[in-house]
Amino acid sequence: MASSTSQALLLVIMGLLAASARAAEPSSVEQRARDDLDRQLQALVKTPPPEVVISFEGLPGAGTNRGYKLVEADFSLNGQPLAVPGAEKLNAPGQHKLAVVKVEEGSFTLVSHVTYANEAWNLFSEESGFLWKLTASVTFQVQKGLRVRVKVLPSINPTAPDPRLKLKLSHDVSVEMTAQLADVAIPDAADAGTPTKVAQTPVAPVTPPPVQPVSGTQPTQTAAVPAVVPVSQRPEQGPVAPAKLLLKVLAGKKPISATVYVRGKGAPQQVLVDPKARKPTPVMLPPGEYSVDVLSRGYLAQTRKVKLTRDTEPTVAFTLAKAPAKKTQQASVKNERVELPKQPRFAEQQSAPKKGSTAGLALLVDMMVRDESLRLRLEGHTDNREGAAKSRQGLSEARARAVAELLVAAGLDPSRIETWGVGDARPKAPNLIPRGRELNRRVEFVLLRSKK
Repeated sequence: MASSTSQALLLVIMGLLAASARAAEPSSVEQRARDDLDRQLQALVKTPPPEVVISFEGLPGAGTNRGYKLVEADFSLNGQPLAVPGAEKLNAPGQHKLAVVKVEEGSFTLVSHVTYANEAWNLFSEESGFLWKLTASVTFQVQKGLRVRVKVLPSINPTAPDPRLKLKLSHDVSVEMTAQLADVAIPDAADAGTPTKVAQTPVAPVTPPPVQPVSGTQPTQTAAVPAVVPVSQRPEQGPVAPAKLLLKVLAGKKPISATVYVRGKGAPQQVLVDPKARKPTPVMLPPGEYSVDVLSRGYLAQTRKVKLTRDTEPTVAFTLAKAPAKKTQQASVKNERVELPKQPRFAEQQSAPKKGSTAGLALLVDMMVRDESLRLRLEGHTDNREGAAKSRQGLSEARARAVAELLVAAGLDPSRIETWGVGDARPKAPNLIPRGRELNRRVEFVLLRSKK
């Protein structure tokens, strides 16, 4: 590197190398010089703005004699529509680039809507003339120096028992680093005029941070980088005294047997609760934050967050509710949407659910506790008379957030929940009558699965 900045940087490095031969421990002046060197090295790192590359994987066999044809497709990033190729081009098998977008750092949500039709008409086929209207979304974080690749993936499920479930839509997210450290020639401190190679300590490869789904109810936090303390100044590390957690599981007022999973530091711990025990079951754990999941045969699962310290011994008591035996009282899944026997209901212009209408959320919590791979997208809706179009959009988002807060209060991890407002764009019933408008004031639950 021939610039004056590089030459100044090399002189600083030479001075540090010479000083290191004279003293085992760095002085305060040398430490400041090293800090300045670190800052200059950071300035040499070419960090491009974050980039999002979105592509579409054509359905295998689409456009052939299998009969599946893409007739409509639209995509939006954080609510902004993307200009993409037409449905005829995207209908061909293989990967199609939709957009390459330079963005600012932050959270982004891609919403994909596609419609497929079956043109292979057959008098005896259930799929003749059928339309598959598929919607999926994914939320991810972007940072400088990273390129996020998002693939929109329609797929065929040949063993689906219902033709409506024959086609599915999902996303795949991956990330790669784009910033590269500029090469710097470092001369030997003994002979500044003769460039030599300095032995370098192997450095572990930098792994880009994982792309994680972000909840609409929880802000993203950036972890601070801890300062490096010389080994001679570090305090001696001794064994950490454990904290105690006391567990109690009840059905009504009676103890029952249950399996408790405690997740936090290290591997999950499984604890069996004996109903004959007279005192709460103790669990010894390192201090920290934990999630506690409780499962018992015939009862709805529950979860709770708890923070343990050595100064307290909290008792976490669960009172479990009987799981409904009748199918009409159970939650069901259709087209990746969870249908509760009793949905949360909303009064006009109100974002919070009516009192007494949220009991069905316990079924949703049970489903999420029993399957860790599940995530939820909450879609809020309004009727067409709840204010102006802009206020209806805001109200639908507020309804989704209000229900999400109830699920988080029930113990679900916010990172497993995302929210989305639809306004009055997708009515469930006619808005002409009061009962229809009441049905349209709702929140729907869409199941998503985490990528492993």
